[in-house]
Amino acid sequence: MKFKTFILYFLCSCLSIINFSYSSESNNSKNKIDKSDIETEHLVYSKILYDEIYGINISEGHYKVSVELLLSWEDKKTSDFLDKFGDDIIHGKKLDDYLNKIWLPEFFISNAVHPRTTHYKTLDVYDGKFELFERFEAELSIDAEMPRYPFGDLDLFLDIASFSGNKSKMVFFPESIEIGHHDAHHKVVKGNWKVNKTYLEENGRTSLNHGGHEKFSYLISHVNVEHGFIDSIQKILFPIFSIVFLSLLINHFYPSGNYDIFNWRIGGQLTLFLTVPALKFSLSGELPSTHYLNFTDALFIWATIIITFNMLIGIVSHYKMAEEGENTNRSLEKFARTASPLFALLIIGFLMYNIFY
Repeated sequence: MKFKTFILYFLCSCLSIINFSYSSESNNSKNKIDKSDIETEHLVYSKILYDEIYGINISEGHYKVSVELLLSWEDKKTSDFLDKFGDDIIHGKKLDDYLNKIWLPEFFISNAVHPRTTHYKTLDVYDGKFELFERFEAELSIDAEMPRYPFGDLDLFLDIASFSGNKSKMVFFPESIEIGHHDAHHKVVKGNWKVNKTYLEENGRTSLNHGGHEKFSYLISHVNVEHGFIDSIQKILFPIFSIVFLSLLINHFYPSGNYDIFNWRIGGQLTLFLTVPALKFSLSGELPSTHYLNFTDALFIWATIIITFNMLIGIVSHYKMAEEGENTNRSLEKFARTASPLFALLIIGFLMYNIFY
């Protein structure tokens, strides 16, 4: 195989792999709930605003958030509140005392690693409804499901579970989800991530309460983020493709010879072979720990297989040269120059087919 053809095939395969992996995923639109279909005593209108999303760790499967939550509901006691406090917003001891006299939608964060830390909480009446506002921080666990990592979306979800009563008593009604205040000029999602899609939904889930037969309302917020493309290129794709390219290059330009039995044909491939696990170890804190083979795992396996294949060819070439002479070894050299890049394309194609189909 001519060197120009070899370079062309390799570059085309690299671009095809990146383009295929980075292709956009279909957006699953969520059907809006019709309020007329909900039968409950208290319909709790819900809004969520993320002030900060940080500490995203896909290796351990958790992240941290600073969130503002606004819950509003209709209640006959709003008139009593207006008589006592007027248009004031109450907090602190006044709030604690008044909340003991009324019904309110109590909740916990079901996927929180630790109980949430509440910064402050307020209550007022607006447009005939109670409005309970809370600003809190929490560390949340997630399913670090990214089969295409470093491409694809990571679902940063927040599960808010009600415990003031089952769905006949209260149901969350998702209204809106926002990423940062419109007049706050700072980056909400920290690190090499950017928001791709957000949505808010309500689900009913059973609980061990009341014999485990009744469903309780859950408000689930989804912030789908994707990894920064440039960061993925410089940390993962470029090093791996460079290692494979150097392995193929050594196999192409360093035929076996009598100049040194431990020449680049074997020694160079052995060096690259040891570089692959070293690279993966250096990225261990940034790679998702999954029970399946993701795209990054496939790239590391691919690099290891190609380097091993080229190193074995080098070992066999040296053996045949020592045993049968240089002329007999030329046929193996011609085979290696053609078979090695074709084998590389075949293996990466097989791995990608098993991941994406």
